[in-house]
Amino acid sequence: MSSRVEATIRRHELIPSGGEVTCLVSGGADSTCLWHVLGELGYAVRAVHVDHGLRGAESDADAAFCREVLGAEIVDRHAASQGATEAGLRAIRYSATESRGRRATGHTASDQVETVLYRLVSSGGTRGIKVAREDGVVRPLLDAWREDTVGYCDEHLLAYRVDSTNVDTKRGLVRHEILPLLRRLHPAADRNLLALAGERPRLPRDFEDALLSLLSSSDGTKHADLGHGPCVSVG
Repeated sequence: MSSRVEATIRRHELIPSGGEVTCLVSGGADSTCLWHVLGELGYAVRAVHVDHGLRGAESDADAAFCREVLGAEIVDRHAASQGATEAGLRAIRYSATESRGRRATGHTASDQVETVLYRLVSSGGTRGIKVAREDGVVRPLLDAWREDTVGYCDEHLLAYRVDSTNVDTKRGLVRHEILPLLRRLHPAADRNLLALAGERPRLPRDFEDALLSLLSSSDGTKHADLGHGPCVSVG
């Protein structure tokens, strides 16, 4: 795991060698693994936990775990988080920690797959999670899977928290219901979805639109000009 994370960091130039980084921790296996791995690799790691306070005693316990076990600074965002969407909560976390400089989150390849699938059905796009955002947020675990982070924590005897509300979110629906069905259709569903996460589209948008129009047509033989000379027809 450590060598894989280091390879991702070096390939994308996410953190200077031995440099400072703030790890945004929730207390779950992914961010706990990331916090530990970055320390093992020799980076100057600080931990910050943004407490949204949306789950009562469970949120309090998460914050206490991050403070006592991971040494995290706790940032209270109870008021700002009320009624926020999943995307809104993420924006609050990034905004609340923007003064910490380079920040690392525990997003994994599993999160990437869930994001691609959700965006595919909600907007028709397949844009994935960026390994590095323009605001200094980096994702060193994007080449690791969720089971890898859990295995790492278990191997290193690292305790971690489990969010009991995950199953009630849109991401939880994708994770616990939709993806298991897709794996029944094809065992490589996760890796095939992951392959769609590249930031550059596989085909130009007008080319895709023309092909989709052809494939969705039920009117006999149909033709489409793909530009610059080529034409295709179906029927």
